[in-house]
Amino acid sequence: MRLVFMGTSSFALPSLEVLTQSHHQILLVVSQPDRPKGRGKRLSPTPVKDKALSMGLPVITPQRVKEAEDEIKALQPHLIVLVSFGQILPPSTLKIPRLGCINIHPSLLPKYRGAAPLQRALINGEEETGVSIMWMNEGLDQGEIFLQEKADIDPNETYGELHDRLSIMGAKLLIKALEALEKSDKKATPQKEEEATYAPPIRKEETRLSWDKPALEIHNLVRGLSPAPGASSPWSRGLLKILRTRVIEGIRGHPGEVIEADPRRGRLVVACRKGGVEILQIQPSGKKVMDGASFVRGYQPQPGEIWR
Repeated sequence: MRLVFMGTSSFALPSLEVLTQSHHQILLVVSQPDRPKGRGKRLSPTPVKDKALSMGLPVITPQRVKEAEDEIKALQPHLIVLVSFGQILPPSTLKIPRLGCINIHPSLLPKYRGAAPLQRALINGEEETGVSIMWMNEGLDQGEIFLQEKADIDPNETYGELHDRLSIMGAKLLIKALEALEKSDKKATPQKEEEATYAPPIRKEETRLSWDKPALEIHNLVRGLSPAPGASSPWSRGLLKILRTRVIEGIRGHPGEVIEADPRRGRLVVACRKGGVEILQIQPSGKKVMDGASFVRGYQPQPGEIWR
């Protein structure tokens, strides 16, 4: 099949790679424009653009897809494959490929439509998620479902780990979808609008930890934001990013109180409104990520001090 691939973030890389190893032809890769990155704010290509160029694939980065419609039309693609692209395609673009446009979305649609489905699923303590391949329409993740596959969520799994796992699952499901299309199987199941939920982007204020919440809720927020942007907590020497925790039952203390900071045992435990969390991975402002034991030995937090 003749394909145009649209993608931006690293979630799309396994899908791009599996397509290059298949018998399908990638006519063009469309990605977002280069963005300022790092302390120097130097313009950097997206992960998809960088990978596509290294593979020798033609790449364009229009500000809006509509600007590239003439170029895409001239290629006469059978299908547009969109994975973590970051733009809703206009109706005129959706009409270009003969078969239509499909999108890989990391949730069990219609649940968690929108920009942050993985983060929101973890923050909400979901035990199950998955990958959906849908036929695109003009709405936000509202198209009919082509294929869908479920995945259990480990209670300690972080956003980064789930992201990588589902990106590979999505790539495998994409190949199944293309095999079905080659057999003229274009089946689709309408989404149930009454079951739809939304996953808006993570706001900066949501990343601040409130220790006056149950330990499980704090644990889920931490893993839903790890490794980036990270859940943060102020303390006497600046700001801490908490990147991995474990729920500890039976802890009593003021919310945010350091209950245990033992360099010999390597344990760092902070009280919550109900229970507490052991901090397994942490990053002081301007420093490298370290485990809880290294933080205790290096920064010597004292039992009884309160983080707030």
